[in-house]
Amino acid sequence: MATVYFVIAALALAGAGALLWIDRNRSQEVHHQRAVWGEKHSFKFRETDSKLRTVFHRAGMDAPDHVRVRDVAYGLYEDAEAVVFDLEGTSTVVAVRRPSASSVHVDLRHEDVLAPAEEDVDLLGAMGSRVMFASNLDAARRICDRRMVTLATETPAFVEILWNEGNWALGAMPVTTDDDQLDLALDTVRRFADLLRVLPPAVVPQDAPDPRDPHGPTNEELADEKTESLRDKERRRRMQERQARQAMLDDDEPPRPVSRPSLLDATPRPPADATHRPPADATHRPPAEPPRPPVDRPRPQGEPPVMEPRRPARPVRDRPAPPDLPPLRDPRDR
Repeated sequence: MATVYFVIAALALAGAGALLWIDRNRSQEVHHQRAVWGEKHSFKFRETDSKLRTVFHRAGMDAPDHVRVRDVAYGLYEDAEAVVFDLEGTSTVVAVRRPSASSVHVDLRHEDVLAPAEEDVDLLGAMGSRVMFASNLDAARRICDRRMVTLATETPAFVEILWNEGNWALGAMPVTTDDDQLDLALDTVRRFADLLRVLPPAVVPQDAPDPRDPHGPTNEELADEKTESLRDKERRRRMQERQARQAMLDDDEPPRPVSRPSLLDATPRPPADATHRPPADATHRPPAEPPRPPVDRPRPQGEPPVMEPRRPARPVRDRPAPPDLPPLRDPRDR
């Protein structure tokens, strides 16, 4: 009985080894095929890239965290950055960078695929065999023209989902290594990205408008920084740099002794040639005139003589008598 168990265990071990060998060969074959396909488009190849899971989260990228990104081919496709990679055992994703991001999310998927799991999108309508969802129905109607209908009709069924996320337009399909399918999917996603140009761009928060500008926008989020504000900032920046350099120079120089002014410097001094020439007032001063005697003016006859007023005499005040005090005695006679 023990021999039977031993044989079964050996067969199971051999089967596990065979499966690992087959899976390894298949993985190497897939890696080799993706690298060869990327070389046709001048793409670079990378076995894995964990950053892509942090950039894309919606639609076809809504997978468990343990699913890794494998077989990444990236480069430029028609002057736009493109990336092709596999979600291990789940799907193949094609991404093409757009010129600008948009806050409106559009999801165009095949009618046989389940509705999106995101709650911020609503059903817009059907286009042939595909259904469109959008986060802003009024803005999404701008792209629903003949070109979008043609794209939805001509897109092959294996490209299950087309959506936009941030600066990228993406497409998802089952895991494939077929060169024709990859080429067709890459061209479809590029056309989808071109049709999304009419979506409103994402609003980037900016500084408040200058209240001194009468032509400035009333909406703060649409306001650009004014020229005067830029000049003021540049002027303040230069002043701060100048003050910082001056402070550094002051710190490096040793303290200088404080010089006090001398008292001799503050004393006024006569000019150098003042002792050799007399003052100007002494040379040009006229001689003093003697006092003139009073002149009696003639008075007309009959007019009494003018009497000068006399000052009233001051009254003489009687001084009080001194107090009657006892005579002073010598304290030694006591």
